Amino acid sequence: MKCPYCGSEFAGELQYCPNCKQPLSRAPRSSAYDEQSAASKEREPRTKSQRWLIAIVSVICCIALCFGIYKLFFWISNYRIIRLYTRGEYTPTINEVTMDDGRIGHTIVFYGEDGDQIFLPEMQKSLSISGGIARISIADADWFSDDVTDIESANVCLSPVLIDEKGMRTQLPAVNLEIEVPDSPLTVISPASDDLSIVTSRYELEFQVVPGSTVLVNGENVTDIVDRTGLLSQNVNVYPIGDNIYTIVVQTPKHHETRREVIIHRQVFDIDVEVDSAVSTVSQSDSTTIKGTVEPGATIKVETAYIQDSLLVDSETGAFSFIAKLSTFGDNTIRFRVSMDGKTDAVVSLVVEYIPTPAVYLDGAWRMDYEQLCKLYENWKGQRFQCSGTIVDIYDNAGASMLVMDVSTDGEPQLVILENKSSVAKPVIGQKCTAYADVSGRSMYNDQYYPQLIARYIYFTED
Repeated sequence: MKCPYCGSEFAGELQYCPNCKQPLSRAPRSSAYDEQSAASKEREPRTKSQRWLIAIVSVICCIALCFGIYKLFFWISNYRIIRLYTRGEYTPTINEVTMDDGRIGHTIVFYGEDGDQIFLPEMQKSLSISGGIARISIADADWFSDDVTDIESANVCLSPVLIDEKGMRTQLPAVNLEIEVPDSPLTVISPASDDLSIVTSRYELEFQVVPGSTVLVNGENVTDIVDRTGLLSQNVNVYPIGDNIYTIVVQTPKHHETRREVIIHRQVFDIDVEVDSAVSTVSQSDSTTIKGTVEPGATIKVETAYIQDSLLVDSETGAFSFIAKLSTFGDNTIRFRVSMDGKTDAVVSLVVEYIPTPAVYLDGAWRMDYEQLCKLYENWKGQRFQCSGTIVDIYDNAGASMLVMDVSTDGEPQLVILENKSSVAKPVIGQKCTAYADVSGRSMYNDQYYPQLIARYIYFTED
């Protein structure tokens, strides 16, 4: 150690200098000490700055890491949702449907979790998912403007957005549709076929269009007689010239024009004969009165079943009438021959459908005996049966609605084919019901024959 007063050097830490006896504790520190102290003071603030910098960098790194984890989680979640809606169980389904007003449209069904929503920005519409699905039906015509004369189709792209219960939005894959401009809807109710033979001078055309459509029959605008539901009924003259052609033109806004021809045939006879247009083609009784007029002086012979002594012919006016018997359920052909000297006989045939009242029809129905029915269906044609069971399938056969019903009570299925001629227009698969039907033969279903019946009355039953 060196004395700051006299410069003497000595060893150890002493209170007084051994040479000059000055107190060393009050002496000013050496320059070396001062330099060390100054260096220490300089290093101390730099250490605090470094500590703050490290802390800030650490916080930033933590935030970045957390944000990266969040983004990764969000990306994984988003990828999972996109995959579900692209090729997974949530992939939307698209089906063509007939809207309530008769227009053709498409139904899009989205799938997801209850409580979530599907937002369609192109339509500014939100769909709530309930029961795992959200459904929207859109008429094809709604994608077009009023003038579609030179337009055949349009490509429609929807960009649905999934909004979950927490408000998180996920852009789902686009839904693309190619929509053709639809034809103006036209359903001809009467006649049931486009080619019909009748023996009356008047016939009631009846058809269904979309309300607001313009309708022409043989060039005559009949739009003003279309009711607010789109139903039109018009009596037309049917002449004994063979084919009477009626052209129906329908123009519905945003649709292409529909043109359809209906042919009603009225045979040409040498003898004037006409059945009264008031004669009904449907009867709830097992007999019906047929009346009309023939050329005065002609005679009439009824060739099908009728009530004896009911035939009356006025020789002066030619007015005639007789009571025909209806022996089978459904269609019954009534035929009579008109004769006159020097002219070719006129053979007139007309069909009357016999549908008894429920009280009469149900009263004679047998309980189902499936084994015997499979064996004796030929002998039991026309016999009524009570068919109780579940509808397992529905298909169309040349315009007729066919219902496949399982009438078994337990064990192996016992299927019958029912041609639906009841007032129940649209039963659904899985419904339990009781059908009262008469045997008509057998029909093939899934490469196997089953008894076929015509269902006149159907009643749904509780599970």
